[in-house]
Amino acid sequence: MTRLKLVATDVDGTITVRRGSLLLSIEAVEAIRELERNGIKVSLVSGNSVPVTAGLSRYVGATGPTVAENGCVVFSHGRIYHVCKGRPSSELVERIKELGFRESWQNAFRFHDLAFLHDSKEEMAALIPEVEKIVQAEGMRILWSGYAIHIQPPNGGKGRGLKFAAELAGVRPSEIAAVGDGDNDADMFEIAAFRACPSDASEGLKRLADYVASRPGGAGFAEVARYILRELGFRG
Repeated sequence: MTRLKLVATDVDGTITVRRGSLLLSIEAVEAIRELERNGIKVSLVSGNSVPVTAGLSRYVGATGPTVAENGCVVFSHGRIYHVCKGRPSSELVERIKELGFRESWQNAFRFHDLAFLHDSKEEMAALIPEVEKIVQAEGMRILWSGYAIHIQPPNGGKGRGLKFAAELAGVRPSEIAAVGDGDNDADMFEIAAFRACPSDASEGLKRLADYVASRPGGAGFAEVARYILRELGFRG
C-alpha cells in the first residue's frame, strides 16, 4: 500500500460518541487533529447539509474537501460543487409526508438529497419498503442512514462524492482510507484502499472492513487513526 494521504470519515456514529448519538467524541476530534498534524488530510463525508458538514469540518480541524448530502455535494476552498443533478419533486415530498414522515430542518439548506424523520424508528423501518416503491417510481433512490431516510437522485452516493473530492485534492484511491459505521457508507468503502469501522458499526459494513476497532463510535475512530499512523500512514 502506498502512503495514505486522506482519511474520509462519516460523521454520525463514527466521530460521535456512539451510534444514535449526536454528541461529538472528543477522542475523535483529537484523532482528526493528530492525523492532520502528521500530514494526512481528513475529509468529512456525511448525509448532513453543506452548512452543517462544512462548518463542523472547519471547527474540528479537518482540511480535506467536505462531502455532504450523501455524496451529492462537495465543498472545497469556499466553493460548492454539485455531483448530483436534480432534486426530489414537491409532489414526492408530500407523498412521503403523508406516510407519517416529517422533513428534516436541514432540507431548507439542501440542494439534491432530502432527509425525512419519523417519531418511531420501528415504524420508519417498517415503512421503508413502501417508501422505496414510491421513490423508485419517480426515478429517485432511497438511503437509510440509521437516523433518517434520504431521498436523492440516482447519480448520488458517498462513493461518487468521495471520488470527486479526492480528484479535487489530487489524491489517488490507493492513498485513501475510509471510516464509517452504516450501510450507506459501503459505496465509500469501494473507493478507498483501506476500510475501517468502529465496533458498533452495522454487521454488513463490518464484513467489508479491513479493520474493525475494538471500541465504539468516536473512540473506535481514534483507534483506527492510531493504527493508520502506526502501521499505514508513512509507508512507501
